[in-house]
Amino acid sequence: SKTNNKGQHEIKITYHGIEQEPRPIIIHALAAITDLNSQTQETQANFLIHPSTYYVGFQFVMNYGKKDEPVQTKVIVTDINGNLIDNVVVQCEIIGHGKEKKENQNDLTIFEDVTDEQRLTVFSSNKDAVNLDFTPKIGGRYKISYSVKDEQGRLAMSYYENFYVSGGYEQEEVEERKVDYIPTDRVTIVSNAKTYQPNDLCELLILAPFSPANGLLILDCDGQVSQPIHFQIESEKDSTTLAFKISKDWVPNFTVYAELTGSTPRETEVSDSLHRPAIAAGSTSLEVSKDIYKLNVLINTKETNKSYTPSLTIHIDVSVTQYVDKSPVDNAEVCLIIVDEAILSLTGHEIDTPLDIFYPKRSENITEYHSRDRCLLLNAQDIEQRKKDIRARYLDDCYGGGGGGGGGGGGGDDYELYRMLKSIPPGAQQKIAVRSNFSPVACWTPSSITDSSGRVSVEVKLPDSLTHYRVWAIVATDKQYGSGEMSLTVQLPIMIRPSPPRFLNYGDTAYFSVILQNQTDLSLLLHAGLRAINAKLLTSQTNEQTIGYSIVLQPNKRATLTFPVTTIHSGTARFQFIIITANNETYASFGDAVELSLPVFTPATSEAFATYGDVSEEIVLQPIKIPNNTLPQFGEVSITTSSTALASLTDAIVSLYTYPYECTEQLSSRLLGIQSLWNVMEAFRCKELPDISVLKTRLESDINLLKSRQYSNGGFGYWTNQNNSHADPYMSIHVAHCLAVIVNKRVFHVDVNMVKKSLKYLENIESEIDQLSYSKYWSERTRFSLMSYALYVRTKYRQNVADQALRLFQRSGFDKLSLEALGWLLIALSTNKNNNKNDIIAIIYRYLKGNVSETSETANFITSYGDDGQSVMLHSNQRTDAILLEALLYIDPQSTLCTKLCKGLQAHKVKGAWKS
Repeated sequence: SKTNNKGQHEIKITYHGIEQEPRPIIIHALAAITDLNSQTQETQANFLIHPSTYYVGFQFVMNYGKKDEPVQTKVIVTDINGNLIDNVVVQCEIIGHGKEKKENQNDLTIFEDVTDEQRLTVFSSNKDAVNLDFTPKIGGRYKISYSVKDEQGRLAMSYYENFYVSGGYEQEEVEERKVDYIPTDRVTIVSNAKTYQPNDLCELLILAPFSPANGLLILDCDGQVSQPIHFQIESEKDSTTLAFKISKDWVPNFTVYAELTGSTPRETEVSDSLHRPAIAAGSTSLEVSKDIYKLNVLINTKETNKSYTPSLTIHIDVSVTQYVDKSPVDNAEVCLIIVDEAILSLTGHEIDTPLDIFYPKRSENITEYHSRDRCLLLNAQDIEQRKKDIRARYLDDCYGGGGGGGGGGGGGDDYELYRMLKSIPPGAQQKIAVRSNFSPVACWTPSSITDSSGRVSVEVKLPDSLTHYRVWAIVATDKQYGSGEMSLTVQLPIMIRPSPPRFLNYGDTAYFSVILQNQTDLSLLLHAGLRAINAKLLTSQTNEQTIGYSIVLQPNKRATLTFPVTTIHSGTARFQFIIITANNETYASFGDAVELSLPVFTPATSEAFATYGDVSEEIVLQPIKIPNNTLPQFGEVSITTSSTALASLTDAIVSLYTYPYECTEQLSSRLLGIQSLWNVMEAFRCKELPDISVLKTRLESDINLLKSRQYSNGGFGYWTNQNNSHADPYMSIHVAHCLAVIVNKRVFHVDVNMVKKSLKYLENIESEIDQLSYSKYWSERTRFSLMSYALYVRTKYRQNVADQALRLFQRSGFDKLSLEALGWLLIALSTNKNNNKNDIIAIIYRYLKGNVSETSETANFITSYGDDGQSVMLHSNQRTDAILLEALLYIDPQSTLCTKLCKGLQAHKVKGAWKS
């Protein structure tokens, strides 16, 4: 189905009603609309279906009644709009159920079910509510229903269930059961109103489960407890009433607690038993109206013409008055917000009333604790049996019979548009304004002050959007708050609404859909056009950047146009859509124009290649071959020379500095890499990095962040040092490695305690690993690698750990050591060389030579940890090559293997940096 000229569509719903209890029902409707530009929008609504053209309403003067005393009610009959209807018959049906206390033939007390049924009739009035009183004949619970019929005989009903009438007995017949402990019964509290105003008289009906009883009433308001109110329930009575005044300090609610103590017959088969102790408690929350703190806020515009156009300057008037007496409020602070409804509809956002925020509903703050529910209930037989048990245990104790045990404890827009159209004088020339400001927030004025008349006016220049705006005004004084809202519509006689994509990629072809809308009652000949910058239109003319159409648009109709475009360059593409009426003798030309811009992104795939070498030779020839399917508009060749090795490491250093994530491993790696080349970076500036002072500030911040993540045992985690987490061994050793480099460079200050605690962790690395519950799943190779890394880092602090390294090697052997671990042990063994250690170094060196893959130019080692080492040690093959290169520089710096390993590492860079 399709909408009509006004954008409307109707669906008929047939409703047959509910016979037993006729009442209105809520219909939930969901509609999906596909527009001319193929965009789908969804909306939903809830609405009522009335059972009759009449409604009947009633009100109790009191929320409870008393037996044999009149209960006053007020009744009205209205139509569906709330207007009072005269002379309609109201049928009232009253049904009450209760119990009466009687004695049977054996002089035993019993509770007998009784019923009270009454039917009353009254005629409604169109002037005021009519009174309808009834007298309940029993105490108990009543259901009261009121029904009316309209002229077609359709029935409407209102009813109230559970209306309490005192003077009867609610409890069931006493069951014959044994109760070991005193149970806590519930007290029912019924108030005489649902909501109170300050200084109102509050009357409470206290329903007791037993009598006689002594009672205590406590009023709690957010932890502020009143003086207790003492009361009594007389014998043979089941209720009493209490009254007190409502204080304005109790806004918006307070809690009433009631407790009763007394006695009641025992639930036992033994006759003539004494009454047992009884206790009961109950509470209820009572609402106090916030009207004395509420402000009325009215919003309107000064403009008499309520038709708003884009870029129009309007004045929003806000009037603030007291809710109670309607007097103006001066010196009130007003916050004004105007937002596009289209944005709000995406989330259904609503601004909460500040009154509910500053006067929230209070929770109950009193917790009940009773000692009576821990008291044992014993009859005469139980007491005699307990005496015998005690006497038997006493005799056993006296004569060696054994020891005892222990004890326990206790339609209006169309004519406005037509008038706007007719107001243009014939022959006048109107310049079409281009709409380009589509900000969803039309106004944000955080603070304006009302004058003595309670008014304030705010000047607002509307954006260029054609839409509905919601206007919010939030008002506050020292203790009073209020809010108001209105809506306004911005429109033009003819409108243009483009639906562009959010972005374009270079080389894309897009079809821009544009909706034209004629909101007048005239048939219009329109000229529509599009102009583009950095985009061309796919027409018969090559590189054409303008295109136009002529179209006849019927009154109150819409049409869609499609403009096919393609990109020219990356960057920003700009589009200007325009629509204008053809020249006419009766009225001037008018129209609409929209300007917008879209980003045009570079190709999604790109690749950077880098090669490094030296220019010591007189002639250097470097061939460059352009890959297939490349775009000639993108790419470059850059050549950089330097007298230092920094040239080949520039991209790697920049990658470390600009890395966006900051877990502990990434912070440490950045500090470790940059500090290692700090002297070179100071001597030879790198244009891709900021000034040394900025760089220094950034690294100092990283050091402080690492310090905040240190655990009490000296270790570090990935992100935090919370008590529910543990230090990670590899992360802790890696940070200690970083701190060692910083300390040796002496560029930054490092807290001494931070370093000492970190070293202590390294010295106890094996026990720290054993304390982790998940370390039992690690392989021995991973454990020994962590211990080897810790020994290596300790050498950076100039500690002699050669003996510990020797014992670790003897303990593990080659089978349980990775190549990385062997590299670390080589450096640790070199701290104190003797004949024995030299022999071990030579054995490890020969083993490493047997695991290297060499070419004429490069070399690399092949190794792997297994699954657990990959995750625990963050392993990569290039890191293994780098660690073994450092070890070889310690034991055999003249080896050609060092040069080949260095070249191999350089060859594995991607975009100038290594991947871990």
